[in-house]
Amino acid sequence: MKKLGKIEPYIYLSPALIYFAVFSFYPFLRTIGLTFFTVSADGKVKAFAGLDNYIHVLTDPAFLRSIWNTLVYVILASPLAIFIALILAVLANKKTRISSIYETMFSLTMAMSMSVTAMIFKIMYNPNVGLINKLLGTKINWLNDAKYAMVSMSFISVWMNIGFNFLFLLAAIRGVPGELLESADIDGASLYKKVTKVILPMISPTVFFLICTSLAKNIIMAGLPIILTEGGPKGSTSTMIYYMYKQAFGNMSYNDAYAAAVITFIFTLIATLISFSFEKKGVHYS
Repeated sequence: MKKLGKIEPYIYLSPALIYFAVFSFYPFLRTIGLTFFTVSADGKVKAFAGLDNYIHVLTDPAFLRSIWNTLVYVILASPLAIFIALILAVLANKKTRISSIYETMFSLTMAMSMSVTAMIFKIMYNPNVGLINKLLGTKINWLNDAKYAMVSMSFISVWMNIGFNFLFLLAAIRGVPGELLESADIDGASLYKKVTKVILPMISPTVFFLICTSLAKNIIMAGLPIILTEGGPKGSTSTMIYYMYKQAFGNMSYNDAYAAAVITFIFTLIATLISFSFEKKGVHYS
């Protein structure tokens, strides 16, 4: 019975472990292995290639451009989505009779699929009849101008992620002890001081979680370019994962696709490790 007690937790975990082993770990390890071989268009391994696939991808101007595009996208989309969600969460902190209405409105973006959202914004970005140009009084072709395409796509990402971030931040803010906020009010602290000196330190674990997940999610983003721009115009919206997608399913070049996938994983891992390096300095666990 004692032996059974020791292995009982692993029995309960075994379905999940088997699932991840079969559908996540094995494909990932197999992909890494295939990057060192030449693979034909029908998926057959032809010959050992060493580091040739990596060298070819890392010297491809299109992939180098996709690295830059991905960084721009992450820098534009990740912080802004968290910042706007934080403002909304602070405003929605106090419960009122209509709290459920505006809480639902603020979190609604996470309930919409990417394809539906992309098509709505495609209409809004239309240079002739789109709402954006009507409001701004401009005639910019937002998704077909290399200067604006990535910014436009980043704005869509911000809108889609606000709801997810809002729910986490609202729950965290409502978990801040009321006596701390009351003490700040007694001391005459402004709203800015209360947010920066009381609320943010108390909810820093949640903010840290959202930063990590946002970085990982945005680095591996490919859905919006696939739906809206196909990486254009002139490669200005091609991300690393879109490059992998195009090489695999457009050009049938699995050699480049496998290498690009592993390189993207390395970038994601580096970004995550960098964010974790700030954990001890900026995250306060109460």
